Amino acid sequence: MKIAIISDIHDHVWNLKKALERPELQATDAMICCGDLCAPFIIKLLGQAYINPIHIVLGNNDGDVASIIKVAQQFSNIHIHGEYFRGDFGGKSIAANHYPEKARTLAENGGYDVVCYGHNHTLADDEKVGDTLLINPGAIMGYHGGELRDLPATFLILDIKTLAVETITL
Repeated sequence: MKIAIISDIHDHVWNLKKALERPELQATDAMICCGDLCAPFIIKLLGQAYINPIHIVLGNNDGDVASIIKVAQQFSNIHIHGEYFRGDFGGKSIAANHYPEKARTLAENGGYDVVCYGHNHTLADDEKVGDTLLINPGAIMGYHGGELRDLPATFLILDIKTLAVETITL
């Protein structure tokens, strides 16, 4: 079983479409989005291009939550989880949140095999925190707003059986 992990789209439809067209992403069994979709139409793009389950946590730039939820209701495979997602895939427990600090706390407290986060628009990264794999897929947007600079637009593919992480650069 493989899971696509994306984050920080920020309405960058061009990079999102590139990601959704990647065969590696389409070959996954589920997707986790760590927030900052921004506009509700991003939900529609996700739902039209990916048929497997999509689990989404909200970020600090997802302002129109009511509309995001309303659009998500059009797609039976899209699940909006609010601030935190917790689920089991192939016998592994996974949690997701938008914020690095909250994700690190989840990882440090244990109880999860994998914890995912976004928010900081850094390069994709993974590290072991105790027995937990803490991963950041990078930003689909491909930009660091605080530093006003481009960075590689990335997402991750997680192999649930081995917990191996593959970074895909757009």
